[in-house]
Amino acid sequence: MKRSKPYLSGIQLMSQSAICFSIMALCVKYASTSISPFQIVFFRSFFGLVLVLPWIWRKKVSVWGEERLKLTARGICGFGALILHFYTIAKLELGFAIMLNYTAPIFTVIFSIFFLKERPSLSLCFLILLSFAGVVLLNARSGAAWGPAVWLALLSSVFAAFAYLSIRTIRHRESPYTVIFYFTLISTIGSLFFLKDWRWPDLRTWGLVAGVVIFSFYGQVWMTTALRRAPAYLVTPFSYLHPVLSFGYGWLLWRDAVTWATATGIFLIVGSGSLISWFETRREKKLPASLSSESCL
Repeated sequence: MKRSKPYLSGIQLMSQSAICFSIMALCVKYASTSISPFQIVFFRSFFGLVLVLPWIWRKKVSVWGEERLKLTARGICGFGALILHFYTIAKLELGFAIMLNYTAPIFTVIFSIFFLKERPSLSLCFLILLSFAGVVLLNARSGAAWGPAVWLALLSSVFAAFAYLSIRTIRHRESPYTVIFYFTLISTIGSLFFLKDWRWPDLRTWGLVAGVVIFSFYGQVWMTTALRRAPAYLVTPFSYLHPVLSFGYGWLLWRDAVTWATATGIFLIVGSGSLISWFETRREKKLPASLSSESCL
């Protein structure tokens, strides 16, 4: 009973985080009709950096941390995931783009074999195959025909997986606010190289940009807090509320088709991702919860 309140709080916070990220993605989709997704990345990163600095001073945590090389690597991977994710949101159906980004746990397990010398069980290998089957089903009804945007969306998940692996090697004493600081700083600097056609946002677009910044920031904070209060296997399934809501937005606002293939693909990816999280949490009991999963966006 003593654990029930923190666990319920973790579930609530993860659900709030998923809702925030879904609204962020919706704002990105609308804002990308007026300005480039690369410009949105710049605004999201720059203002995110401005938001996180007062939290760092308030919490009295180190700005630069101790694992600087690993924090930098995480920031670079996070930036790669972010810029590709925002680009594919602009180019693909909203729910489809979001769900492809949620294949990151698949690549995490695959890369852990080569970089961390881990040996996944047959169950994990089977779940990976199921997740890829879900991606095939989603793409079969999207009409994207494995075009460049689809591959870039999957590449975004690859970068997210590398960001996750880098977080796993960072010691527990690194604050999540320090991690976010590195991510927003590197993303702000990196996005400057992609700003070729600058367009000054109008009032409506500024409102959407504000939505991207605010909802993504609180989505990150609540996700991190949820993982501190409850095991990853318990709260991770609730993070999949994000792509489910995104499919709902697409159906309501753009009449994106939701077919049996869509539903089956979502079920395979969500179910496999949740079970992968459960198996990974059982295997990594000694890993601090705050580092066992981390949002790159």
